[in-house]
Amino acid sequence: MNRFDAVLKSNYVKDSLDERRNMFRDLWRGKPLARVPVCIRLSLPSEYTVRETFQNGDKQLDRELRNAVAEWELGNCTDAIPAMRPDVGCSCIAAAFGAQYYWGCSENQTPGIKNYILAEGDAIEDLDETVAGIEKPDIMRSEWLCEGFNRIQRFVEAGNGVIPVSLLDAAGGVNVAADLLGMTNLMTSFYLYPEAIQKLLTIIQQTYLEVIAQGIKAAGGEQNITTTDFVDFWFPEGHKGHVSDDISANISPDMYNQFSGPYHDIIFDVYGAGGLHNCGPNPCAAQYVSQKHSPGCIDLNYTYSRKDLPSLKKTLGGKAFIYLNWPGDEDPIAWFQNIVDLAKPDLLIVPFFTFQSPDEARLMYPKLRGIAEDYAKQINWYSVW
Repeated sequence: MNRFDAVLKSNYVKDSLDERRNMFRDLWRGKPLARVPVCIRLSLPSEYTVRETFQNGDKQLDRELRNAVAEWELGNCTDAIPAMRPDVGCSCIAAAFGAQYYWGCSENQTPGIKNYILAEGDAIEDLDETVAGIEKPDIMRSEWLCEGFNRIQRFVEAGNGVIPVSLLDAAGGVNVAADLLGMTNLMTSFYLYPEAIQKLLTIIQQTYLEVIAQGIKAAGGEQNITTTDFVDFWFPEGHKGHVSDDISANISPDMYNQFSGPYHDIIFDVYGAGGLHNCGPNPCAAQYVSQKHSPGCIDLNYTYSRKDLPSLKKTLGGKAFIYLNWPGDEDPIAWFQNIVDLAKPDLLIVPFFTFQSPDEARLMYPKLRGIAEDYAKQINWYSVW
């Protein structure tokens, strides 16, 4: 038995997995906890470039499995549920519609997309006719989606039932529309051709539902996934639905109500209102929690959302909690204490930290846990179930 098998088949991992799942179930229910979870993840030094891991599933699995096993080896020095992320790029649905990936100059960049349905400079006046000719693609004929489904299956098998996997970073909604039309054309069309955009979004979300369903099938069931999206935080049963909407950083609340919220609800109708991702900023934050289905958590990028946190306390407090990443360039102890001081008592923020060294994680966790215990005593706990 190799090291990985010994860890993944241990009684400690099985027992701890149940305990951590219950901790997060209780958090979502609003049950007061002894501490706010301190989610420490590891990103061990890798011999592979980003491009190599996108283009080679074996290399990506090797990297993800090493990190996840190392996280289990941290023992009680993290509250996170180790997970893996099979990833073929955030434009995989756009590729199914016929757009093409391209790779930049840097080996550590993720792929971009070219050959839009309506490229920059094309006649936007033809958008109605263009959208009328678009059909929902056959996802099983898409090279990148099929590669993604294959990776999901392989990652689940490698995880031995104790390492859940995310589904694909398929984006959906206005994110895919931006890939297909180009950002300038999309923004212009919000004003000039709203009905054409709504038709396109409906086709995109119908495709996205198929991608999610096939991903769950590849994973062997919802019990093996974190969420229906790229997020590799474990979401409770009935709340697996997750959507991404980075475009909402650039639109008005009225536009969100017209072009984002109703299309998020298509996913939430089926899989539950789990979470919503936007790196930030967040001009539409109030709309996150006032649409038909209000997601239980909002996952943000600290760098792009830090200035919004005071207003988010008022907007999201008592309605949703936030997953927030430590940016990596600040002292983690001081950073977390500042977050707690800002958020308490009305907003729950669950921090996640990514360290490159298990020794650093073991050193930091007790100090972070102390802050998390004090934070838990000061929160007005609320359910997002």
